[in-house]
Parts: sequence; structure tokens; C-alpha cells
Amino acid sequence: MKRLLILIMSVSACVDPYNPPEISQSVPALIIDGFINSGGDSKLTLSWSQNIGDSDQPQYETAATVWIEDEAGTQHYLNSDNTGSYYLYAQPLPATRYQLRIITANARHYQSDFEPVLQTPSIDSVRWRLTDTAGVAFHVSTHDDQPASGFYKWTFEETWEYRSAFISSIQLDASNQVVPRTEYINQCWRTLTNTDILIESTTRLQKNQVSQFQLTSFLQNSERARYRYSLLARQQAITQAAYNYWKQVKQSTEDLGTLFGPLPHQVNGNIKCTSHPTEIAIGYFSISTVSSERAFVSFLQLPIPTQYITQYNGCEALEITPTMVSSFGGPYLLIEPIYIGFGPMLAGYKYGSYFCVDCRYAGGTTTKPDFW
Repeated sequence: MKRLLILIMSVSACVDPYNPPEISQSVPALIIDGFINSGGDSKLTLSWSQNIGDSDQPQYETAATVWIEDEAGTQHYLNSDNTGSYYLYAQPLPATRYQLRIITANARHYQSDFEPVLQTPSIDSVRWRLTDTAGVAFHVSTHDDQPASGFYKWTFEETWEYRSAFISSIQLDASNQVVPRTEYINQCWRTLTNTDILIESTTRLQKNQVSQFQLTSFLQNSERARYRYSLLARQQAITQAAYNYWKQVKQSTEDLGTLFGPLPHQVNGNIKCTSHPTEIAIGYFSISTVSSERAFVSFLQLPIPTQYITQYNGCEALEITPTMVSSFGGPYLLIEPIYIGFGPMLAGYKYGSYFCVDCRYAGGTTTKPDFW
């Protein structure tokens, strides 16, 4: 065994990192994220790719001209918010096919193939179920009466209620006096959008039907299960070519690095740089209607775990005397007064870190969503 360990260490010591110039000195590629919703508001985000070794924040394309155009030349321009996002607000799109056109600030011209406007079938249901591994899984089901095979892509927004470790009833005013807290900062709601690729095809089925496709899951003792959780599923019909593109992207990103995973390769979409043909664009232009449905689950519907594992498990309340309040500072907030017996003599105050007291520091907002 000792001889085997020495051999492994020797082999490991001989491995040098390899950084080919194609990776460390590549030309940035335009990344187009999003699609056109022919039945509602649309959003596209434009950014530039980075080298693997870059640690800077992504660079967004904030000054591009973006529009869609039908085969008769009718144009619909997207509005920029000057942060890299471009919006097309709901309006009639009567043509059967459209293409995406982009002119960036550095005068690069991009255009997609003409793509058909697809009608997305309604979502039949979005439901949750308990898993065999103490989890909660959300699934979507849908069908289309059209006999042809269907290709589908889903995205979702998840929103959950959470609460900070401590309820703060007092705060310091501008004069460093202890006063009642006027803003409730213990209860928050956080919303995230999925980043993984969720696609399905019915080509291997006798019917154009998707049953119980899993969108996401989480553990029954996680923060998402502690109070109430909501998932808004959005469904989009896509072409077979778009499905093949997203399937390759999924394989390249999710399976890359495994022993039997695919080798790295460039996945080509339907968008090209017409002014500089050697430069690539990353993304796929699609246009369709969107179907959506929201589902909820609360802790009252789930098994109660022995303990919930949340981001506040390590929080601790500390104490200070009344005379120390005048010099109280740092990344801390007051929680509540401490009285001797049942009062009214004040013994001190409890306090905790900003993160443990103010739920907004965990990424949420104290504004309750309209759908809650």
C-alpha cells in the first residue's frame, strides 16, 4: 500500500496545467440570452464572453440597436435599459416568420435565420410530490392535440418566504438613542430564476404529450420548505433545430468534466456575425407564445423535519449593557431590551450581526409579492 501511495504522488506531481492560447487569448463572442414572446413582453440580454481565467464581471453590450424583422421588411425595435437588457413590449406580430437583427456599439452586425412563430400549448399542471430521498420535487405536464412531435423548453421563477434568526424590535436613531423599530425586517421573500436547461421532446412517444417532467427539487429540511414556496413555470414551444441546439449546450455544460462526458466543442446556433464572418455569436433566436402556471407548497403540507437547515443556523445573539449603547457600532443591529425579572429595570440589550437580524442581507425583500 505504501509503494502504491508513493506512485500516485509521483504521478500527480508530474501534471502541469495546460492553458492553450485559444483559451487565454480568445476573441470575445457576443452572447444573446432570451427569446421573443409573440404574445407578451420580451427581454433579451446581450453580453460578451470572457476567457476562462478572467475574474472580472461580465461585460454587457449596453449600446446596441436591436430589432426583429419579418420577411416583408417590417421592423420592431427593442428598447434598451442601458444595462445590457433590451425589451419588446407586447404588440401584434402578425407575420409567420421573423429574424433577429443586432448592431453592436463596435459596429458588428448580427442576424439570425428566419424562425417560425410557434403556438405553445397550455400547461396541463404543475405539481409537487415527495421524493424517496426526503425531497420535494416539482413537475410539469403538458400535451398538444397536434399529431406532430413536440419540442419544449421551460424556465421557472421560484419564490420562498424566509425569516431572519432574530426579530428586532428596537433600533438606534440619529442621536444614538434606543427607539422602537418602525420597519419590520424579519420576514422576507426571495425570488430566483433557474439557470439550468430544461428541454424535452416527444419524438420517442406515441402522443405529443409530456408527463411529470421534473423542473426542480429541494430537501424537506431546507429553507425553501420552512414556511411557503411558490414556483412559476413558463413553457415555450421550440423547433427541432432549437431543441438540438439546447441539447448540445446542456451536454457541453452539465456533463463536461466527467469521465464519460463530451469533449469541449463549439455549439453553433442560428445567429451569425455578418460583418465579420470569422467571429461567432452564442445563442439561439426563437419566437413563440408562452404558457405559464404557478404552484405553491407550504410547511403544513410537508413532513416536519427534526431541524431545518438554513443560512441562519450559526447565528448568535450577544448582549451589551445600557452604558455601552453610546459606542455601539460595527456590522450589528439591536434586537431587544433585557429586563431584570419582569421589568421595569433595564439590564441591557441583545444584538446580532446585520445578516442574522435583517433578512434583506440574504438577498430577499420585505415586500410581500402580489401573488402571495
